[in-house]
Amino acid sequence: MAGRGDTHRLLVVGLGNRGTMWGEVIAAHGRAVMSGAVDPDPERRERFAAAHPAVPLHPSLEAAFDAGGHDAVVLVTPPDGHLEQARAVFSAGLPLLAEKPLALDLAEAAEIVRLGEAAGLPLTVGLNFRYLPVTAKKRALLASGTYGTPGFGRFVYARNRDGRRPGLNRYPLAMRHPMMLEQTVHHLDLIRHVYAREVVALSCRTWNPPWSMYAHDSNVDALLWLEGEMEVNYHGTWTGGSNTIAFEWRTDLSDGIVVQRALFADLAAARPDDAAPTPVPIADARPFLDDTSALLSAFLDALETGGPAPCDGRDHLATLAVAFAGIEASGSGRVVHMRDFMAAHGIAP
Repeated sequence: MAGRGDTHRLLVVGLGNRGTMWGEVIAAHGRAVMSGAVDPDPERRERFAAAHPAVPLHPSLEAAFDAGGHDAVVLVTPPDGHLEQARAVFSAGLPLLAEKPLALDLAEAAEIVRLGEAAGLPLTVGLNFRYLPVTAKKRALLASGTYGTPGFGRFVYARNRDGRRPGLNRYPLAMRHPMMLEQTVHHLDLIRHVYAREVVALSCRTWNPPWSMYAHDSNVDALLWLEGEMEVNYHGTWTGGSNTIAFEWRTDLSDGIVVQRALFADLAAARPDDAAPTPVPIADARPFLDDTSALLSAFLDALETGGPAPCDGRDHLATLAVAFAGIEASGSGRVVHMRDFMAAHGIAP
């Protein structure tokens, strides 16, 4: 096991589009190397080998564990297999960084968290958008009180996502609740993180327009009640009428507004009498790469110091519970209160 100042040996499991990104991030990181990579598909292994010829490749987790030489695992596989894969990782005595969502079933996600805690091993979930410069700046700006107290927000994400396009994962085409569990879960996590408030209750509707290429609901509309009497309207779709991503996250405060007008950038703020919002400077970053690298650094820091894992399993369960509560609210047509929902599912607040 690597210690402080050592190079960490990471096993990458899953070599699809996101797995190849992780390979690029780790190769450029400086504090980590790939001790191996796993994928059952020989064509994927061959493509990965062309970019990383020195990395040992394996067709299965078992083969990679037999080869040995790993300090931690980066799990980049479809979420429906995460439970058994996480069980194998923790049984091998290795820390885990797993892509979100942790599972497509709330009980399975809770079991993964329980397994990691029982083994005394760190578990981080890949919520890399927390590490975007625009996210960090907005969280700090809202916490500073510069524009008063947040009162309500509106979060809009609309695109026509072609799930058949090369370079995108195909499994969301057939899964249940692809928008909620693959995309909206990121947004719910950002809402919790940026406002530093938990969701108290929500109403929600999920549905699928008739032209959708997805087998199940690709639209999510929700009203979230947060701590401190704050409310957020959320709209997200993968089947909008335009291929261009439309994004706006506006927060109205007691003395102004803070608004993000692009997916990974364009933060601005205004006082009540300002003619237009003034841009807020943020650092440049390559989306999906620099934020993932920052998440990896935080994960490695925790391994070296023994401190708490970033974006840990318990934290992710709180976000995932909101997503599943939204699914329940849509099915029942009723407001779901998170305290009752989490108690019913045996999840500690």
